[in-house]
Parts: sequence; structure tokens; C-alpha cells
Amino acid sequence: MLSTGGVRWCWWALLVMLALVSCFPSKAQRQVAAPRRLRFKVQSPSKLLVAWREPKGDVDSYLFYYNSIPGGQQKEIIVSKSDTKVLITDYKPSKDYVFSVIAVRGGEQSRPLQSRFKAHTKERGHTDGQDKTEAQRLTDPVGPTEDANEISGADQFVCHTEAVADIVILVDGSW
Repeated sequence: MLSTGGVRWCWWALLVMLALVSCFPSKAQRQVAAPRRLRFKVQSPSKLLVAWREPKGDVDSYLFYYNSIPGGQQKEIIVSKSDTKVLITDYKPSKDYVFSVIAVRGGEQSRPLQSRFKAHTKERGHTDGQDKTEAQRLTDPVGPTEDANEISGADQFVCHTEAVADIVILVDGSW
């Protein structure tokens, strides 16, 4: 059986351990947030603009990877934190591409935001002379999607009106 002094010592040791544990942030608190909403715009027959939204939180830079498939060599571009777009100058509309953007802070990296881009030219029934482009989000088999920090079900907040105006103010009187 422990004496009164032994019990006090155990309590103090427990309190010191709890204080030390609370001082060190957990891995979840240190994780780098991933970029969001990868978008594509064909600038010319040989140029493709790839843009994304910056993640929530601070980043030092981005690692941008892309390659054409099948059989293309993966290319890496280091992008400064102030830029959230890359212009691909060796773009070929006849090929499919896979893109990946990773946010970097210190020695840590976010999970990649990945997407696949296809440009189809002159498909059946597509006769307006313009290229039809299509972006597909690659699934991440590990963990939730990167859109977890986006509002889902946003259609419920859309204001449908026939008013001809520059600004429509919708007031919800429930509060």
C-alpha cells in the first residue's frame, strides 16, 4: 500500500506528464492542409493553364507534378506560395494528363490533390469547332476527399429569382 507521500508523488508525476503531453501538438494539428479545387483552361493548342485554390493555413510552396498518359515522363515544378497556377507549355490535346499538387510547409507535405484531364477534339455530335475538355478527380483510396473543407449541399442556399438587377439580397428571417 502506498503512503500519503507516495500518492502525492504519483499525482504530481501524472500532472507533469499531462502538462508535457498538452504542450506538444499532435500530428493532426501539425498536418499541412491540401490545396483545393483543381481547374483547367486550354489557352492554345499547346498551352494548358492549371489552377487551384490555396489551402487553409500557411504554406511555404507547392510541388506540382504532371505527366501525359500512357507512358509520359513525370515532370515536377516547384511553385512559390504566392502562385496558385501553372502554365503547361508542352500540352498536347490528343493526350490525357494526370496532375498532382502538394502543399509544403517546412519539411512537411499535404496529401496530394490529384486530377486527370482529357481534351477530346471533334467528338460525334460536337461540331462547333471548339475542343471539349473534361476533368476527372482521381479517387484517394486513403482518407476523405479534399473537398471536406468545402460546403456540401450548397444548392439549398441558392437564391432563384427573376429579378433583373446587379445585386439580389436574400434575407433569412429565421434568426
